[in-house]
Amino acid sequence: MSLLWLAPLAVIAALAIALPLLRRAPPGPAAARGAHDAKVYRAQLAELARDREAGRIGGAEYDAAVLEVQRRLLAVPDETPAATGKPAQWPLAVAAVAVPLLALAIYLPRGTPDMPDFPLAEMNARRAAEAAEVAQLIDQLRARLGDLPAASPQRWNGLVLLGNTLRATGDAEGAAAAWREALAIAFDPSVAIDLAETLSLAADGRITPEARALLERASGGADPRVDFYLGLADRQAGDTAGALARWRALAARGPENAAWMPGLRQRIVEAEGAAAAPGPRAEDVAAAANLPQETRDAMVRGMVDRLRTRLQSEPGDGEGWLRLARAERVLGNLGGAMVALENAERLLPGDARVAAERRALATGAPAGG
Repeated sequence: MSLLWLAPLAVIAALAIALPLLRRAPPGPAAARGAHDAKVYRAQLAELARDREAGRIGGAEYDAAVLEVQRRLLAVPDETPAATGKPAQWPLAVAAVAVPLLALAIYLPRGTPDMPDFPLAEMNARRAAEAAEVAQLIDQLRARLGDLPAASPQRWNGLVLLGNTLRATGDAEGAAAAWREALAIAFDPSVAIDLAETLSLAADGRITPEARALLERASGGADPRVDFYLGLADRQAGDTAGALARWRALAARGPENAAWMPGLRQRIVEAEGAAAAPGPRAEDVAAAANLPQETRDAMVRGMVDRLRTRLQSEPGDGEGWLRLARAERVLGNLGGAMVALENAERLLPGDARVAAERRALATGAPAGG
C-alpha cells in the first residue's frame, strides 16, 4: 500500500468511529455482541429450514444441525435494555480521532506499507505452531492433574478446565471423560449440563440415557438448557405431550427477549403439529385389517404418510418406528417395514414388541397379527 493512501484512510476510519459516538451512546459490548450472535444463529436456522424443504439435507442431519445452532442460542446472553444514562461522548470521539493519527505518526518513520501480503504457507505454519502449543499446554495440564490429590478441589477445577479446553479443540470424547471425572469428585449442575450437551451433540442430537440422567439431576436451577433438552428427550422417546408440557413451562417463565426463545417456540409448534397427527396405533392397524381391502389400504396409507412425515423430523422416536414397521407390513411393503423395524431395534434395544414384529415379518404372519 502506498504511503499516500495511509493518511486519508486513517482519517476516514477515525471519522467513521467518531461520528456515531457523537450521535448516540453505544450499547454495552455484551448486549451488542449477543444481539449480533443471535441474529446470525437465527439466519442459520432459517437457512437450514430452506435446505430441508428443498431436500438438500436429511431429517437426521437437519435435527443435529438445528440442535447445535439452538445450543449456541441458549448460550447467548439475554438482551437487556440499554442504560438510560448518557455519558459524555466527546472524550470518546476525540480519542477515536487522536489514536489513529498518533498511530500513523509513529508508523510512518518506521513502517513498511509496501510490504507484500503475508504468504498463506506462513499463515498455515503459524496456525500449526499455535495448535502444537495448545496440545503442549493440554499435556502440561494433564501432568499437573496427576500430581494433585484424587478428590481435592484443585483437581476438580483442573478437570473442569481440561474439559472446557478439550471441547474447544473439538475433542468431545476427551472433554466428556474429564467432566465425568470431575463430577465423580463433586457434582455441579453447570458441568453436568455441559457434559449432557456434549454427549447429545456427539450422538447426532439424540439425548442419550446418560445425558438424560445428568439433566434430571441438574434440574431445579435457572439454566434453560435443562428443560429444553429434557423436552427433546421426551419427544425422541415418543412422549410428545411431556415435551410440550416442559417447553411451554419454559416459554412461560423465560424472558421474552431471550435469544433462544424463537427456537423454543418453533419446537413447540412442531410438537403441536405432531400431537395433532400422531400416526397409527397398533389398535388402529388391527382394526383396519378387518375392513374391506380397498378401504383398509386407503385408511392405513393416510396414517402411514402422516407418520412418515413426522419421523423425518423425529428420527429418534422408537415407538413411532415400531408403529411404522407394523403399518408397512399391513400394506405389504416389506422393504419399508424392514427399514422401520431396524430403526426401532436401534432405539428400543431388547424390546419384546420389536422382537415379535420381526418374527411376524419373517414368518409372513397375517397383517393384523
